[in-house]
Amino acid sequence: MDDAAGVGRDEVIRLILCQLSAYGFANLSQAIAAHTKVPMTTDSNSRLAELVQLGLQSEQQQPPPQSQVQNQPEGGALESDTELDAGGIDLSRASRVAEAPQYHMWYKTKHKGMATTAAFSRDGEYIATGSADASLKLIEVDRVRRPSAGSARREDKPVIRTLYHHEAEITGVAFHPNGLVLASCAADRSIKLFDISAAYGKHAFQSFSDNYAFRSIAFHPSGDYLAASGDSPDVRLYSVRTGKAYLLGSGDSEMSATVAQVAYAGSGALIASASSDGAVRLWDGVAGTCVRTIQAHEGRAATGVTFSRSGKYVLSTGLDSCVRLWDVGSGRLVQTYAGAHLDAPNAQAVFSHDETLVMAPDARANAVACWDAQSSALLTRVAEHSQPITWIAASPATPAFMTCSTDECVRFWGAQ
Repeated sequence: MDDAAGVGRDEVIRLILCQLSAYGFANLSQAIAAHTKVPMTTDSNSRLAELVQLGLQSEQQQPPPQSQVQNQPEGGALESDTELDAGGIDLSRASRVAEAPQYHMWYKTKHKGMATTAAFSRDGEYIATGSADASLKLIEVDRVRRPSAGSARREDKPVIRTLYHHEAEITGVAFHPNGLVLASCAADRSIKLFDISAAYGKHAFQSFSDNYAFRSIAFHPSGDYLAASGDSPDVRLYSVRTGKAYLLGSGDSEMSATVAQVAYAGSGALIASASSDGAVRLWDGVAGTCVRTIQAHEGRAATGVTFSRSGKYVLSTGLDSCVRLWDVGSGRLVQTYAGAHLDAPNAQAVFSHDETLVMAPDARANAVACWDAQSSALLTRVAEHSQPITWIAASPATPAFMTCSTDECVRFWGAQ
C-alpha cells in the first residue's frame, strides 16, 4: 500500500496475518508471511475486521456510486437476486443465435481410477479434479498449452499438486473464493479443506464429517460457509471458521429425497438444491428456510443445479433428459434445452464463461451437447470421448471447459 495513505505495507499484512489466525487459518497465515517476508506474529485478533466494519459504517453514511448499488429491495431474497446485474444471459433482451463453437483438446491427464469431478477456481487460473481412487489433482491453467505449442518442459507440466486424504471416491470439489483453499467431499462421509498455497503437504488442515456420503459442496461467496449435500434429504451449512453445522429447513422428515447438488447464487442470498424427488428448492441463505419449490423434471430426479451469473435464473438438469432454465423471482419456466440423453445420477449442465451457451454431457453420444442459451437451439456436439463423460466444468474466464470420464482421464478443451 502507498505510504501516502498513512498505512505501510507491512502493517497491513500484519493485520491480515492476525485476522487469518483468528479465523483459524494459521497455515495460510504462515504461508503469506513467508511469501511476503513479513515477520510472522503470534498474535491472533480481529482488528482488521473491526477496521473494515468501521470503514463500511463510514461509507454507508455517504451515497455510494450508482455502479456499486446492489442493496436488497423489500420483498426478500428472491427479489434481491433478480435485481443483480452481472451480465450474462438475459431472456428479456433479444439477441442473435450463438455460432456453433469449435473446441479442441489441449491437455489430458490420468488418475488411477474413474475421474469423477472437477472445478475451476473463481479466477479460472486453477482446476481441481477428483477420482474414484480418492486422489485430487491441482492443475495450473497457464501451463496448459495449445496443441500447436509443442510439448511442455517437465518443470512446466500443468499438474502442480496431487493431494491425498480421503478414503473413498471423491464426489465434489470447490475452491474457496480467496483461491488459497480447496474443499473436497467424498463417499467416505467427509469434507476436507486443503491449503493449496503451501509449497508442500498432501493432507487436509481441516475436515468435517457426517453420517452420510457427501455428493456436492459449494462455498458462500464470502468463503465463511460451505453448503453440502449428499445421500440425505438435508442440506447443511458448515462454518469454515468454527466447523459448526447448520441444517437448512425445519429438520423434520418431510423430505425423503436425497440431494444431488447444491449451489450458491453470486450474492449469497440464495442456495439452490437439486433432489431425487424431481424438485429444485431455493433456500434463503440467511434464514435457512425454503422460499420456493419447483417441480422441475416431471417427477424424474433433478441431478444438477446452478445459478446464472446475475442470479436471475437457475439452471436445472434432470433424468427426464432435459435441462431447464427457471426465473428465480417467479419460479416460471423460461427455456428448455432438449436433444441430449442425460442418465447419470449426477448429470449436470453448465453455462459457458459468457453464458451464451448451455453445455451438458450427452450419454448416448459420449460428447458434450451445446445449446444456444437464449433460443435453446441445439448447436452442436463437441469433445467426443470413447467412454462416458462423468462430469463437466466450464471456465469462468475463457472459452474452455474440463471433462471427466470413466476412462480415468480428465481433459481440458479450449476454443480455437
